[in-house]
Amino acid sequence: MNRRFFLWMGASALIASACTKATQSRDPSLASASNDVKRVKHAFGETEVPTSPTRIIVMGYATVEAVVAHGVQPIGVPTGVVDGHPHLSLDGNAVLDIGAPGKPNFEKMTVLKPDLILTSKNRVRDAYPLLAQVAPTVVLDIENNAEWKELTRLCGEALGKPTKTEKLAADYEAKLRKVRNELSQNSQQLEVSIIFLFPGRVGAMGTETFAGSILADVGIARPPSQAQAQGPQNLSLESLDLLDGDVIFIVTLQGGTELAKESRAEINRMQAHPLWSQLRAVQTNRVYEVGSHWGGGSYIAANLILDDLLKFGVGSL
Repeated sequence: MNRRFFLWMGASALIASACTKATQSRDPSLASASNDVKRVKHAFGETEVPTSPTRIIVMGYATVEAVVAHGVQPIGVPTGVVDGHPHLSLDGNAVLDIGAPGKPNFEKMTVLKPDLILTSKNRVRDAYPLLAQVAPTVVLDIENNAEWKELTRLCGEALGKPTKTEKLAADYEAKLRKVRNELSQNSQQLEVSIIFLFPGRVGAMGTETFAGSILADVGIARPPSQAQAQGPQNLSLESLDLLDGDVIFIVTLQGGTELAKESRAEINRMQAHPLWSQLRAVQTNRVYEVGSHWGGGSYIAANLILDDLLKFGVGSL
């Protein structure tokens, strides 16, 4: 994931100001129609936000997922969310593209007049003081998508929907128990590989990734090369053996974006490589393509992954 962030003109002065003030003030012109407010502690201090915000801008793909899981449709999201995350069922006519997470379009954001901006610590960095000038901004103390349960909890707190968060967690745990019971004992012995392809990049998802955390919840084993935090990254096709397992899931990108097209071309190139046919999952026809929800970060996506495990019979050899 690209974590390079841009510095905007005047950020230095704003940062200096922010460092002397732990609590963010609200601009009355951007306030919610309701006068009810609450104070939310977050990674960058404490911010006064509407009790029930209605005009929410979200920076970060997993954070969008967590917000939508609470039954809330944001008014602004990062580039590619609407087309690339069909499982979220966002209304493209009602949600504005605000740019890449690391380079948001402040002009667009200001025009939307949000009453809350949600982002995570690994997304915002130097942009926080500028975001705080647009609307009350809550920076979630999250480093990666493997922390999706905590991300959901923090979003529920900021949105004023803690009861909904509790229900999401309870429903997932109930479904998890059902999936564990339905999968045969053989599933505990299978090694499941999760791979992704982008232009010039082949990699696998390790244990500290969203999909990796779901497999861990179920109790499914991983290949040795993926039984680590992030898994092997930037592999050449000559290293395809590191991607092998009893079952291989290939995460695909949806939509007609250039990135989705390029990813499909990389998948085709990989499958045409001589080493591909030598993988044991290929030889036993246990290779499955799955959607972008495997790279998600919410209870919506987690439940869909559980569905996939049952659909493709991961519990049977």
